[in-house]
Amino acid sequence: MKRIWVAATLALFATPSFAQMQTEGLTKDKSAPPVKKLYEDDLRLPDDAAKLVLPDDAYLHWPLPPGEEAYADIDGLKMKAQIPEITAISRKSRDDGNQFWGRIAGTPYDRMMADWVAGQFKAIGLEQVRQQQIDMSPLWYPNSWEASLVVGDAATPLKTAFPITDTVGTAGKTIEAPAIWLGLGTPADFRDRDVRGKAVILYSNPTPGGRDHLARWSGSMMRANKAGAAMVLIVMDIPGSVTTEPEAGAGTTVPTLTIGMKEGTAIREAIEGGRDVTLRLRADIERKPGLKTANVWGVLPGMSDENILIMAHTDAMFDGALDNASGVVMMLAIARHYAALPKEQRRRTITFVTTPDHHHGASGIKWINQNMREFLDKTALIVNCEHPSQTQTYRLGSGLMTSTETSARRWFVGGSETLRRIVLSAMKEFGVAVYARPEGRPGGELQHVYKSAPSFHVIDHIFYHSDADTIDLVPAFGIEAVARAYLKVIDTTSKMEISELKAPQATGESPK
Repeated sequence: MKRIWVAATLALFATPSFAQMQTEGLTKDKSAPPVKKLYEDDLRLPDDAAKLVLPDDAYLHWPLPPGEEAYADIDGLKMKAQIPEITAISRKSRDDGNQFWGRIAGTPYDRMMADWVAGQFKAIGLEQVRQQQIDMSPLWYPNSWEASLVVGDAATPLKTAFPITDTVGTAGKTIEAPAIWLGLGTPADFRDRDVRGKAVILYSNPTPGGRDHLARWSGSMMRANKAGAAMVLIVMDIPGSVTTEPEAGAGTTVPTLTIGMKEGTAIREAIEGGRDVTLRLRADIERKPGLKTANVWGVLPGMSDENILIMAHTDAMFDGALDNASGVVMMLAIARHYAALPKEQRRRTITFVTTPDHHHGASGIKWINQNMREFLDKTALIVNCEHPSQTQTYRLGSGLMTSTETSARRWFVGGSETLRRIVLSAMKEFGVAVYARPEGRPGGELQHVYKSAPSFHVIDHIFYHSDADTIDLVPAFGIEAVARAYLKVIDTTSKMEISELKAPQATGESPK
C-alpha cells in the first residue's frame, strides 16, 4: 500500500524582536517604488476571514492506518457538525445582551450546557446520567464597561477593549487619564517615564493563544500597575480587531484591559501625531456570591470496578469552539464508540464527566479530586479532552497566514515511562503533531487531578480566550486524529495493570 506522509509543523507566535514589530499601521516608506508582493502579508481577522478560513476538505487528512479499522467510526466531520449546537448557547448569551458572554459558569447558559450534555449522554445510552450541583466561589463578573479614545474634543469608542479576569473596576465612576505608550513595558521602557495617573498602553505578543502573553510573563502588566497607572491597556499582537480575554489579571490594582491591534494602533498613531490624547473608561465589575454550577456524569459499566475517567470542561468565553466545544464533541464520539461495544469487551468501567467553572475556580474538577478518593484509587487512566484541533497559523509580515494543517499540541503524560511511550506512539500513528517537549506539569483541567491517577492529554492553543475562537478555525480532521489516538491509548492500556501505568514514585518500581 502506498504510504502517505504528512509534515505536521508547529504554529508559532514568536516573541517579537524590535525589528520584527512590523505591526499593523506602521508606516512604510512611501517614496519607494511599488513592489509586487511575493505573498499577501497583511491579512487580518476578522477583516480577511474569507482568505484565511479554509473548508475542511482543504486540510491534510491522515489516513486510517492499516490494522486500525476498529476506529473507522470516528468521523471528524460528524463531530464538528455538533459544535454549532454548543456555540449557539454562547451566542444566545451574547444576543441576550451580556457584554461578558459565553458559557459562563453559574449563569443560565451554563445550565443550558449541562442540560445539553445530559441529553447527549442519555441518547448515547450511558447509564447513571445525572447532574451534580456544586457551589461556586464568588464569580468575578464584569457587568458592563466602555472605553474611549479621546483626541481633542473627539471621542472614539474602543470596541475591542475587554477587562482581564480578576481586574478591578472603576467603582461606578468614569475615569479619564492622559495616554502614554510604553511599548513592551520593560524596565528600560519605564526608565525616566512618569506613569502615575496615566493610561499606560503596552504592546503584548500572544505566546501562543492569547491566554498567555508577553505583558503577563515579562512582568510589564504588573509593572504598570505598581507604578501607579490610572489604567492599563494591553494591545494584543493579533492583526485586526480580535477581542481577547487572557484570564491573567489577579493582583491588578487598577483597571487592566486588553485591546485589539487595530484600535491599539490608532492610539499609538494619535500619540505619535503629537495630539492631546486621553483614554476614558468605565467598568462595572463585581463578584457574584452564592452561584451554583454542575458536573454532568454518565457511565458505561465494564467487567470490573476499575475505572477509566474521561473528562471535558464545558464553560467558555465567547464562542469557545476550540475551548472547549471541540473537546466535548470528541468526548461524546469516544462515548459512542464504546457504547457500541458489548459490555464484555470493556474490561474497566468507563466514566464520563463534564466539568464547568474551568475558567473561574475549577470547582467541578476540584470536587472530584477532593471527594472521590476511593474512585480515583481504582482509576487506571484519566483522559482529558481539551482543545484537540485548531488551524496552524503564522504571524506573517504585518498580518496572519493560515495553513492546510492542524497546529501542533502541547502534551502531558502523568504516569510510567511505558504509558508515555504508548501515548506518543499513538499520536504519531494517527498524525497528531505535538511539541518537542512535554509540559512540566499539565495545564488545562488536568492540572487539578493528574496526581491522583495515571493521566494524559494534548491541548491545542493558537486562538482561544478570544472572539477568534470560532468553528471556522477548528479543522474536523484534527479532532478525528486526536480522538482515534485517544482510543488507541485507552485500548492499549486496558490490557495493562494499574501498577504498570503509575509513575515509579507511586509504586516503588523503576521505569520500564
